[in-house]
Amino acid sequence: MNENKKMVSFINLRRVEPMMDWNDIKLGETYHLPPLVYNKRMDFVVVEKKENSMKIRKIGDEYPQTMFRTDITTRFVVKKQVLHGSN
Repeated sequence: MNENKKMVSFINLRRVEPMMDWNDIKLGETYHLPPLVYNKRMDFVVVEKKENSMKIRKIGDEYPQTMFRTDITTRFVVKKQVLHGSN
């Protein structure tokens, strides 16, 4: 897929309704983000949360990153489910 098509695909994700309400995301909880056009699949913990942004730490990483409420990727955040004892 060329870069222009990737960008259009990524922007089209704005049409998707959020999987989870921003206000339901809680400090200290673990969440999952599926692979998207430019992002790999990841699990993360919320280490700080504000009205329009949150600091997250990917599982396996030491340093936090910032995720903004307006980011397209936040539409796909879901609570991490543990199935049959898996992580």
